[in-house]
Amino acid sequence: MKISRDKTKTSTTVLLLVLAMAATLVALPAANAHTPPWNIRTYAYVTVEPDPIGVGQTAFVVFWLDIYPPTAAGKGGDRWRNLEVEVTKPNGDKQTLGPFTSDPVGSGFTFYTPDQVGTYTFVFSFPGQVLSLYGPTGIEGRDSPYINDTYLASSATTTLTVQQDPIPDPPSFPLPTSFWTRPIEGQNTEWWKVASNYLSGSSIRDKFQPDGIAPNSPHIMWTKPLSFGGVVGGSRVGAEGMTFYDGSQYENKFMSPVIISGRLYYDTPLGHDSDDGPYVCVDLVTGETLWENPDIAPTFGQLYDYESMNQHGVIPNGYLWQAAGRRDPPDTPWKAYDPFTGELLYGMTDVPSGTEAIGPQGEIVRYVLNVNNNWLALWNNTCEQQGLHGAIGTSSSAYQWRPIGKTVNMSQAYTWNVTIPTLPSGSSIRAVYDDRILGSAGSFGGINPPNEGYTMWAISLKPETRGDLLWMEDYAAQSGNLSRSFGPYDPCIHVFTMWDKETVQWSGYSADNGSLLWGPTPSENPWNFYAGAGGALLTDSAAYGKLFSTGYSGIVYCYDLTTGKQLWTYSAPAGLATPYGGYPLGIAAIADEKIYFAVNEHSSGAPYWKGSELHCVDVNTGDKIWTIYAHGASSWGGYGYAVADGYLVFLNVYDMQIYCIGKGPSATTVTAPDTVVPLGSSVVIRGTVTDQTPAAKDTPAISDESMGPWMEYLYMQKPCPADATGVPVTLDAFDPNNNFIHIGTTTSDMSGMFSHMWTPDIEGKYTVIATFEGSESYYASYAETAVGVGPAPEEPPAEEPEEAPAYTAIDLAIIAAVVVAIIIGIVNLWALRKRT
Repeated sequence: MKISRDKTKTSTTVLLLVLAMAATLVALPAANAHTPPWNIRTYAYVTVEPDPIGVGQTAFVVFWLDIYPPTAAGKGGDRWRNLEVEVTKPNGDKQTLGPFTSDPVGSGFTFYTPDQVGTYTFVFSFPGQVLSLYGPTGIEGRDSPYINDTYLASSATTTLTVQQDPIPDPPSFPLPTSFWTRPIEGQNTEWWKVASNYLSGSSIRDKFQPDGIAPNSPHIMWTKPLSFGGVVGGSRVGAEGMTFYDGSQYENKFMSPVIISGRLYYDTPLGHDSDDGPYVCVDLVTGETLWENPDIAPTFGQLYDYESMNQHGVIPNGYLWQAAGRRDPPDTPWKAYDPFTGELLYGMTDVPSGTEAIGPQGEIVRYVLNVNNNWLALWNNTCEQQGLHGAIGTSSSAYQWRPIGKTVNMSQAYTWNVTIPTLPSGSSIRAVYDDRILGSAGSFGGINPPNEGYTMWAISLKPETRGDLLWMEDYAAQSGNLSRSFGPYDPCIHVFTMWDKETVQWSGYSADNGSLLWGPTPSENPWNFYAGAGGALLTDSAAYGKLFSTGYSGIVYCYDLTTGKQLWTYSAPAGLATPYGGYPLGIAAIADEKIYFAVNEHSSGAPYWKGSELHCVDVNTGDKIWTIYAHGASSWGGYGYAVADGYLVFLNVYDMQIYCIGKGPSATTVTAPDTVVPLGSSVVIRGTVTDQTPAAKDTPAISDESMGPWMEYLYMQKPCPADATGVPVTLDAFDPNNNFIHIGTTTSDMSGMFSHMWTPDIEGKYTVIATFEGSESYYASYAETAVGVGPAPEEPPAEEPEEAPAYTAIDLAIIAAVVVAIIIGIVNLWALRKRT
């Protein structure tokens, strides 16, 4: 039995099944059916925890009987009913909790939040019950000789002490600020906000990653060759500068990447073929190959949270799914492979066609519509009971997930099925919202087939009205032979969109009643005629209540899905590089309120255009966050991009290498003079901040502003940017008296080095700390060193000045006569020279 408390984001698992079954074996003797029925004594138990607790804090109230309902089996059979807990507060007021119905093992739980200090009394009461076969669900349970026996009433009492001061909450661990890798320790539950997986590798239309973070910088973690790529070299291979073939339109490479728990999975090419090489698993952080399997070719993943009284949590490792016909005959079962090892786990046959989605616990579901029989059903790949789940009645596997080694027929694996009203012939599902599906019939436009108009309809998915027709609307044929197509939608916004190719316009309609809400919008750039909904390029998508549209124009248009208002545009001008005015753009990924655009076209020429870039743009403002040289994998390149755990991976056909972009580790060093310096002297503190990613270990850490050109220099053989800047470094110290001192801030240069001159002000040993606080490209790092300061040097004693000699009058007269004689001699000498 799993107990969860949403408001505190905590959960407790109470393991009662073994105890309840053991107690039952003792309490009930083996017996056959009997007349008259027996009266069977029961024993009640109740606990309230934690005890004590503070006012306003929530306690768990757990109650059970010593005997579980003997007919209980899965959803069928009896449950103990009308269970109540009476609470008496310290002031004498009484409150009744319930009535409750037990789970299959005879227990139940609730929460209670006390509002006053003192002792509370809890009395759990079971009123007694006659055992039946069917119980409250109406589903038959297991047979039992105790059917029609009476289980007698029982009760139990406990108390709870409530104090004014709250008891401490369980530890809560913050989000990471330093470099992290998987596995994520199980107590770091808040890390779900930054961690994510990418499972839908085969869905070109599903480029929205709703979970985790995505890179805010073009910092490269690693690159890995997929095949020969880039410039071939030589003069005998076509035009000068000819490049290797990338797969172009119909033989694309790196088509269906999947990321599960920090591992990247993809198929490798074999010659010109797209994916007949080995299937590869690599570490997402390092690019290291972990395993290869030449015989498998999965295209999407699954993580399934199986919850039962005996088992809780996501099935270990998850699954890599290879659909029927993939490298096998079309009638071959679906195959589930272990992402950790690549080994085959189990198979499924008879999977129906339908509109696929993901269930709330990771189930693969398909909405199956049968118009001819007025039937709608939800197929679920976890529903089949006898093969996928442990057989009821076997204590070692009851209520547990047990499909390994089996091939299971899934033709009847439906969560529900309902009869629906008559729909137009040819109807199909177009969209799945939270509470309804949307479908259509007829022609959306164009001249082939003749434009006869179309019908849209919506059917409820709410449990209480499931299968009801919510509305049906007929739409006249578009005038002027417009080629109208159904556009992208956001499942959280009840709006569906239509694209008119010839006028390059969008319109929005209500999913609540089919009425026109907005549009048509002003015409986009005419080059987007070759894009739009359902076009060759993945040029439109919806997320965050916005519609994104782009194409051969190289202009991105962002509209508000609710109003149709154009919110912003973003341009990728190409100058003379392309004939379109801009670089043709396709949507690579949408994640963390950013949208990534890749440059690609239907059939890339060789050599490729120069100047193609991968663009990262803010979805709210349309502002560029970063760009880096990259050319997308042709028009279907929308497949080959995946975002998870803060990393973006893609194939860059400029060099046919897989690139992983994301925030990497850094390292800081710091040094100071090794000798003790005298007080009053200045010291030079110096050190480095370096990149510690696997492919660029110990290279300088560079600023976010310089990151694009710097990565192109390191990985793409581009010139070293002369104006690249480093990262800021904060210098602090603890003086000999353990007082904190902020020394200053400096910036490293493009060699990674920083330095700073500082004059300590007292004697003793200083601990100096250099801190790089991190950036969008690197996680933080720091280092320490020590500075010793000794006494100031003693000044030498002042020297006594010598006394000038004393001269008498006679001495002065002699000196004057000598000077006069010297002057006369000099004058005579010059006169003699003049005459000669």
